[in-house]
Amino acid sequence: MNEQNFLFGNPDTVADSVAASELRVVALNIASPSAERVRLQIDWLYATNANCLVLTEVKTGEAADLLVRELSSSGYTIARPRTSPDDKYMTVIATKGYETTPTSLAGTNPRFHGVRLASHLGALDIIGLYSLTNGMSADSSTRRHVFQQQTLDALTARIDAEPTVPLLVTGDFNVVEPGHGPTASRALFEDHDFDFYLAFSQRLGLVDSFRQTHPTAADLTWYGPKGGQRLDHVFTSPQIHARVDAVGFDHEVRSSRLSDHSALLLTAI
Repeated sequence: MNEQNFLFGNPDTVADSVAASELRVVALNIASPSAERVRLQIDWLYATNANCLVLTEVKTGEAADLLVRELSSSGYTIARPRTSPDDKYMTVIATKGYETTPTSLAGTNPRFHGVRLASHLGALDIIGLYSLTNGMSADSSTRRHVFQQQTLDALTARIDAEPTVPLLVTGDFNVVEPGHGPTASRALFEDHDFDFYLAFSQRLGLVDSFRQTHPTAADLTWYGPKGGQRLDHVFTSPQIHARVDAVGFDHEVRSSRLSDHSALLLTAI
């Protein structure tokens, strides 16, 4: 991609008309990229032909500004949270072909951000999540647990306030399914981490659309010294899950080092 693309946008993006019949979601942790790597990531994102991009671990600063400017110039509507000087990361949602309004969520953490689409599925809240990572300390565990509870409380309040508007929550949850992945990797997580994953179904009534579609799949989306983990998830309201046509992971974006995470892709018709 040359610099002219970044000044004037890319005309070869997904057509606005696709939104009338398909919701194409890509969720990707873009791993605090440099400006140079953002350019490569944008090329990859455009090639997916997705009309809903949920981008997590977007580090505030030059790269984030470049990302938002380029997507906007190419016709995407940007939902970018407000940040303070103390905020290091945010979640950005970019949509194409949709009328959008802000989603009302309790709290102001820019890691947890949403937008409401007027979609062919009806009104739908797309919520992106970049949860706190495991810092391997008691203090990290406490901060992570507090963030998890705040996230669940905000989602509970949103569901209670507007129970007829469905949700699609996706991103880097920084937790794994109980019993999934290498034992050494699972040992890095605590009970509250597994409870966080389970609460999306047991407390919020949402569906892990990947696991329900692929009951025995062993996809791992991030690798560390203790092995692989599926940290990236998508939970949907039952009526949205019923419309899911395809859901899975693109691991090439990780193996090619555009990110340290695989990308999650979902299509609902």
